[in-house]
Amino acid sequence: MSDLKDILGNERLKNHFRAAVEQQKVSHAYIIEGEKGSGKKAIASAFAKVLQCEHKNEQKKYISDMDACGKCESCIQMEHKNHPDVLWITHEKPNVISVQEVRSQIVNSIEIMPYKGPYKIYIIDEAEKMNASAQNALLKSIEEPPWYAVILLLTSNRGAFLPTILSRCILLTVKPVSNALVNEYLTEQYHIEKETAEFCAEFSMGNIGKALNMALSEDFKMMRDFSVSFLRYIHEMEPFEIDEKVKQLKNWKESVDDFLDFILIWCRDILMIKIRDDKDILIFREEYPYIKKQSEIACYEGLNKIFLKIDQTRMRIRFNVNYDLSLDVLLMDIRNIFIYK
Repeated sequence: MSDLKDILGNERLKNHFRAAVEQQKVSHAYIIEGEKGSGKKAIASAFAKVLQCEHKNEQKKYISDMDACGKCESCIQMEHKNHPDVLWITHEKPNVISVQEVRSQIVNSIEIMPYKGPYKIYIIDEAEKMNASAQNALLKSIEEPPWYAVILLLTSNRGAFLPTILSRCILLTVKPVSNALVNEYLTEQYHIEKETAEFCAEFSMGNIGKALNMALSEDFKMMRDFSVSFLRYIHEMEPFEIDEKVKQLKNWKESVDDFLDFILIWCRDILMIKIRDDKDILIFREEYPYIKKQSEIACYEGLNKIFLKIDQTRMRIRFNVNYDLSLDVLLMDIRNIFIYK
């Protein structure tokens, strides 16, 4: 488990937590917002660790050279994820956190004093999955919490919360990490080869979790190779060839967003080359000859249409429109835009 000092980037967010601890102004409720893989759980765990650290609390002051001692019983329990006063809320259904789960895991236990730590900390991952009844059940615990309670709501979508929840929580946003920091993290901590680390850092757009998963995933590498081999020649393909490629994409149905991101960034590179012919500004740098050729075919209006069609395809797939048909329409549209500029 990381300490706050080990979290990449997000200095403003980390300093907010450090100041809250130092000044003894810890709020009873926080919303930590960031996209999936951005490090919300690591940040929440690190904050909980420093709040419960016995050494820090015994000193009655903020420890300037560390966030938590890492040696006390509390820190060791946090490392092993079995601290009795740091509770991760679970839910049975994948897409809903129910009112019964909020009541049984939070509302019915929040009045019980902490077993050993100064705080009783509840962490709700994917908190946007709480339905309206669950949020209303949680509301009283946020409005009138016991002095020792801290509730951390981790979410990728603050818009899913009721206004009454939003107004009573401190909202903190996890920002993308710089490409340089992600690149350094991948190469030094996981010994990822330089070219792969650079691509994953840029492709993930500052999402450290996503970058790491990509760098370590053989399946992601296979999808990347498939996508690149396809995109190189999409302007030359016949409709039946595109149909065949779409059939192969069934292998990656669960990660189709990554495939759409490949198309998006490929077309972004085409746009960048049209603006300034410089290989170093590309994400797909090794594909420069193919991207350069397509930049001479595509027009600005056509590229803008592709970006819009990618967004439309995401929405169609999200709303369960036929998977093969949605991709087939998108790829045929891209082909035609290149041909009939």
